[in-house]
Amino acid sequence: MNAHLRTVMIAGLATLSLGLAPGQPAASDTLGESQLKEALLDPVDFPEGWASDSEEAAEERGFGVPRPSEGDCRELFDSEADGTQRAGFAKTQTGPFVTTAATAHDSTGDARAALAEFRAAAERCDTFHTEEGPGENAVTVAYDEEPRGDPEGLGDESAALRYNRRLDGENAGTPVLVEVVIARVGPHLVRVAQAGREDPDTGSLTAIAERAVTKLTEVARGDTPAPRPDQPGTTRL
Repeated sequence: MNAHLRTVMIAGLATLSLGLAPGQPAASDTLGESQLKEALLDPVDFPEGWASDSEEAAEERGFGVPRPSEGDCRELFDSEADGTQRAGFAKTQTGPFVTTAATAHDSTGDARAALAEFRAAAERCDTFHTEEGPGENAVTVAYDEEPRGDPEGLGDESAALRYNRRLDGENAGTPVLVEVVIARVGPHLVRVAQAGREDPDTGSLTAIAERAVTKLTEVARGDTPAPRPDQPGTTRL
C-alpha cells in the first residue's frame, strides 16, 4: 500500500476512534442524563431564601406546582420523555414553588415537534383541574387560563402560559397564580413552572426561565455553567 495512503487511513481511523470514545460525544449529540442534571437549576440560581423541594414534600403538603387531572394538560408542566431530569424549589412551606424539567430529544426536529405539541395541548387546556390539600382533606380545584405573551429571545424558540385558580364555588380560596415557560435549545427542551399567591413574593418566572436557558446553553456547548454574579447561597426550610 502507498505509504502516504496508509498514513492518511491511520490518521482517519484515529480521529474516528477519538470521536467515538466513551464520554466524548460528538458536538451534534444531545446531552446525556448527567449533563442534563448539570444544566438544571439549583438553589443558588435563586434569590436568597429559596431551598430545594421534592415531589414527596409536595405530596405531603398537598400543594405546589399543580399536577392536572387531565392527561393532556399534565404534559404542560412536565415531560414524560425518557431521561427527563427534574428539580423543585420552594421559598417557604406555603410557597411560592418552582419546578423545572430538562429533556434531550434525538434531534432538533424532534424537539421542535415536542414544543409544537406543547402549544397544541395548551389550546386544549383552557381549564384544568387538580387535587389540592393534604391527605383526606384534598379538594378538587380548577385553574383557568389567562392571556400571557411568549418571552422574547428565550432560547431558539419558547412559549408560556398563565393560569389563575378559580375563585367561585364551595372550594374557592386564596388567589393562586400558576405559570409555565418552555424553551428550546437545539434538540433540548427546558420547562420552568411556578405556583404561588399573586403577590410580590412570587416574583418573575421569566427571569428564572432565562437562567435555566443560560445554564442549558452553557452545558450544551461543553462549558461548565458560570455561577450568578450575585449568587446568594442556599437556605434550608
